[in-house]
Amino acid sequence: MTKAGETKYRIAYSVDRADGDSARRFRRGFATQRDALNALTEVQVDIRRGDHIEETRETLNVYAEKYFDSLRVRPTTLAGYRKHFRVHVLPSSVGRTPIAAISKDQLNRFYRQLEVNGRKDRGHIGDPLGAATVRHIHVLISQVLQHALEDGLIRFNPAKRASPPSKLEAAPPEMATWSAEDARLFLEWSQSSGDYLWLAWLTLLGTGMRRGEILGIRWKDLDLENNVITIARAMSYVKEAGKKPIIDFRATKSGRVRNVDIDVRLAGAFRAKRDMLRAVSPELARGEHLIFCNRYGQPHNPTQFSRQWRERVLKACALHPDLDELHLHELRHTHATLLLRAGVHPKIVSERLGHADIQTTLNTYSHAVRTLQRGAADLVGQLLSPVPAEPPTLTTP
Repeated sequence: MTKAGETKYRIAYSVDRADGDSARRFRRGFATQRDALNALTEVQVDIRRGDHIEETRETLNVYAEKYFDSLRVRPTTLAGYRKHFRVHVLPSSVGRTPIAAISKDQLNRFYRQLEVNGRKDRGHIGDPLGAATVRHIHVLISQVLQHALEDGLIRFNPAKRASPPSKLEAAPPEMATWSAEDARLFLEWSQSSGDYLWLAWLTLLGTGMRRGEILGIRWKDLDLENNVITIARAMSYVKEAGKKPIIDFRATKSGRVRNVDIDVRLAGAFRAKRDMLRAVSPELARGEHLIFCNRYGQPHNPTQFSRQWRERVLKACALHPDLDELHLHELRHTHATLLLRAGVHPKIVSERLGHADIQTTLNTYSHAVRTLQRGAADLVGQLLSPVPAEPPTLTTP
């Protein structure tokens, strides 16, 4: 056909349908007759081999929605997938492109654009998007396209040929931790300032819990006779655009229940909190009630909980300039690092953190394990050193 003075060519071929009849198919838009003939020959060869695929015309946006609906993953994981896709891919030209027409070059241009001005969060719109986030978006697109390939809707996955930021470029920054002195300094400031979340910060530093875990523990999970917390679940908070947040409590990340011993000071702080609640609001001290809830006795919004931490640590750092700013999750890292550097066996640390295996702990906290090597080297050196000869004993005539 002719459009704006330019001739385009099309091809026609027949394929067998599932009911045994044949169907006529057309492909349009070839710039030259040679391109059209080459495409027709390729299709005919694939049909004879039984390799022919009727590529879909569905866009990435349309197909991705079906893909997300089919996933069996944790609700928080699915919500994260949908958010990344909705914010970055949905409004893009890649999202509006038929999945059979997406190329590696188009994906690479999209990734480069995100790296230049892809941020969409308030106050940073148009700033560069981090390499880790861009790589995460690439992995998400690749998963969707791989699913389409397995469904027989495309010939190959173009994302497998694309060039997103490398794993090295997307590696997280080196984790920050506090020394024992820094942690004590912050806790003293928090308690003296009347911070109602002081006990939460002490618990995170004293147990290494994850955010969802501390927001999920109930009074009945606390054994104050033996100073043990049973971590059996974690809060799941799912918020999707245009929908009411869903708060649920599910198994921990490892799927296992674990018991974590607590020290006398932390146990005493829990007793004081429980006694206070029994005096003023007995319903908040019942076994099924959350230990850490907001000022209205309701479950914390995890995002707001992290924001409150951020506000506190900034105030503390303003008063104590030598104190480093930490993210909430880095209190968990601080707990593990302090224990490892104090010589606690990595197996014990792994159990307290709820890691699937000790190797996870060793890989995550290799920086702390290196300091243990120094202690081991000094110890074996002492063991192998010659025993100094005893000085001669003087005898009197």
